[in-house]
Amino acid sequence: MNWKNREILKLIQLGLHEDDARNDVTTNTLIAPARKVRAEICAKQHGVVAGLPLAQLFFQSLDPSIRFSTSLSDGATIHPGSVMAVVQGNARTVLSAERPALNALQHLSGIATFTAQQVKRLGASSKTKLFDTRKTLPGWRLLEKYAVRCGGGMNHRMSLGDAVLVKDNHLKICRLSGDDGGSRLLELRQQRPDLHIQVEIQTTQDLQEALVLKPHKVLLDNLSIPKLKTMIRRLRAAIPNVEIELSGGIKPRQLPALAKLGVERISMGCLTHSAPSFNCSLDITHVYPR
Repeated sequence: MNWKNREILKLIQLGLHEDDARNDVTTNTLIAPARKVRAEICAKQHGVVAGLPLAQLFFQSLDPSIRFSTSLSDGATIHPGSVMAVVQGNARTVLSAERPALNALQHLSGIATFTAQQVKRLGASSKTKLFDTRKTLPGWRLLEKYAVRCGGGMNHRMSLGDAVLVKDNHLKICRLSGDDGGSRLLELRQQRPDLHIQVEIQTTQDLQEALVLKPHKVLLDNLSIPKLKTMIRRLRAAIPNVEIELSGGIKPRQLPALAKLGVERISMGCLTHSAPSFNCSLDITHVYPR
């Protein structure tokens, strides 16, 4: 991850500006300007950490002299009481940057932790990989998908320009308007052999069209296990090398059964849009004399 990425730096400044961290009335009233402290960011639950470099940037963007140290790397497993990082320096800065820094760390560690839990449900021997989706907060996609990787998950396309994914609404417009979308996709395959094409399948008609197109990947969406078994069998027979992905409101409890179907991919929007925040806090451990 390039933590100096322009979009990440903009998010940091937005977070500090939103919290008016440079005009902390309470802290500036109570705390002497030159006071220095030591603080620990501590975990209050089991989980997987993600976003430590981002938390560091929040503190140091407010004050470059802040010392931020950690023995952990993103992706590490942590337990209640684990010291995630030590922050040392100007007390005003530590207190004023605390909330946006922790918000970022809790959000990304929450995604990493939730993802790791779902990967575990698939089983270590499963060939099925867990993928995220584009259901991310505006501006946070790069970071949220990074957190998914920290938790052992995989990233689906980053944006609409990365790959072709023909979904139900694309098909509906083509069918109702009489447009020959299939021919256009075949032309695109010839023009851009590097561009992977994936087609969403919800109905038997979708399946028939996919068998003609022979896409690199298919997305079986919102189907029962009996229907999935039938479609997977037909797809494997007609397109032996096709990658099959399952998606559509998949619940964590369903993952073990779905993994037994032998598909390559399962995607879950809830990895990013519904992951609980990770519980951690910043505690002052030492106040230095002037």
